[in-house]
Amino acid sequence: MKKIFILAILACFFHLGFAQNRGLEKEQALKLVTINAKSIGLSAEDLANVEVSSTYFAASSGLRMVYLNQTFKGISVYNQMQVVAFKGDQLVSLSGSRINLMAQLASPADANPAVSVGQALRSVVAHLNLKSVDAQPTTEITADGPGGIIYHFGNLNISDVDVVAKLVWMPVSTKKVALTWQFEIAPIGTSDHWLIRVDALNNQVLDKNNYTVYENINAPQSALTAQLDALANGTTQATSTTVSSSALAPSVVSNATYKVIPFPAESPLHTNGTAASVTNPWTLAGGNATSLGWHFDGTTYHDSTRGNNVWAQEDRDNNNTLFGKSAPSATAQPNLSFDFPVDYTQAPTTTNFQRFATTNLFYWNNIIHDVLYNYGFDEVSGNFQNNNQSRGGLGADYVIADAQDGGGTNNANFATPVDGSRPRMQMYLSTYSTPNRDGDLDNGVIAHEYGHGLSNRLTGGPANSSCLSNAEQGGEGWSDFLALMLTTNWNTATLNDGPLARPIGTYLFGQSPTGAGIRTYPYSTNMTVNPNTYAMMASSGGAVHRIGEIWCSALWDMTWEIIAIDGINSNIFNATGTGGNS
Repeated sequence: MKKIFILAILACFFHLGFAQNRGLEKEQALKLVTINAKSIGLSAEDLANVEVSSTYFAASSGLRMVYLNQTFKGISVYNQMQVVAFKGDQLVSLSGSRINLMAQLASPADANPAVSVGQALRSVVAHLNLKSVDAQPTTEITADGPGGIIYHFGNLNISDVDVVAKLVWMPVSTKKVALTWQFEIAPIGTSDHWLIRVDALNNQVLDKNNYTVYENINAPQSALTAQLDALANGTTQATSTTVSSSALAPSVVSNATYKVIPFPAESPLHTNGTAASVTNPWTLAGGNATSLGWHFDGTTYHDSTRGNNVWAQEDRDNNNTLFGKSAPSATAQPNLSFDFPVDYTQAPTTTNFQRFATTNLFYWNNIIHDVLYNYGFDEVSGNFQNNNQSRGGLGADYVIADAQDGGGTNNANFATPVDGSRPRMQMYLSTYSTPNRDGDLDNGVIAHEYGHGLSNRLTGGPANSSCLSNAEQGGEGWSDFLALMLTTNWNTATLNDGPLARPIGTYLFGQSPTGAGIRTYPYSTNMTVNPNTYAMMASSGGAVHRIGEIWCSALWDMTWEIIAIDGINSNIFNATGTGGNS
């Protein structure tokens, strides 16, 4: 008991010290902003109505990133952000905007809601066609900074996450900025994770956006109508070993072997895509990216497809819990084995196939985490880890990776809440071939989905995952680009490979590797293969994937132009290596 008490006291001091450090860091960032206010375009009044949403030092670039959110009457203005970067105390980058004349546009000008938070909750519940609730918040927590109060309701038996609410200003036209109650809610039985804003004067739902990004090739089936395949019959249960959270190394798991579609192969049908056993793949990245290995989450050593960066599990019943069937190791710690035989002529829901697919999903999520970590997507910038090892940022947000999800087919999605809240990746089976192909084996699609987590956490900073909703946002393009980069074999690539046709999603959609893929054109620097130019935005119809294709085409062309100058880094894990691809 005494030991537990001491650990509890130490934990309290750690969290208190961490919160104080975050506050000091924001204070120092605001000083930088104040010094450079003229260059940023901020008046004295603007400085009085701004909050540092998040800030961190990006060691990979040497930049201090500062994310500024406009406020009025101490309440945040939804997505009115300026993102600034400093080298030392010098401003080197600025983007974003503010709303002028807030005092004239704000409704109501005194910022007092006429609708209670409980009344607004009932409007949200009715809007989403959920069962009615009559609840008041269980807790009220003062937000960090001038953002007011955050109201917590618990999950109310209607949401996969706790329902929370706060006041925000919502621009509704060029002449009005409305005071709203903003709710976060993830309805049970769906893949959605909503931010919904309700007018605080008339209780009308004004706007909503989804943390979940769908591929929408085919819309996901309703959880109530999806015809679920038979559940796998495996009964082997994984075990775990719990240790003190202070004992971060060395790992009890000293060796692990995984049968997977090995990096960088895109699918079982692509070059070098034959299922193969790989041992200790975390050594590819090394350093801080893998200081906990892949199976230690800072507290527990797992002998299943679970660790600090991802918990991969099957979710055939689409219940979105954390207790689906992970793939278990066939051997005990310290030497783990995930060497499940695979027969592509069988239904993917058979036990061994399912475990093989879950293992591949676990492996690729970790590979992507490790590569991106070395390029700067680390703890302070809002990456996905359970334990951040006192390096900054908020933990407890490993990726929940649902293999063979029962909520739909021919699709995939990724939900990205803010730093400190767990994201969810959902991979589906394909109905374009018999037997069905498994999206968990289309590594390009896995990388694409993970890319949504990357871009949503970086664009608005770790504390804001809702910035990518404007008309020409590049999220889909960045995700395609990440898929291309991580499924290119840079060890064998040549300077002449840019014109090669690179379609996306061929495996999931029942095609050969040379098929058309799911985009309008395969990616290529050859304009006869991929004629995309920015001018084609005008005919995109606002379709996010079509817009994304145009951005990715530009990024892919740019990459090969830089490669022509700087050559190729054969080891993409080495972020400091010379080469246009790194």
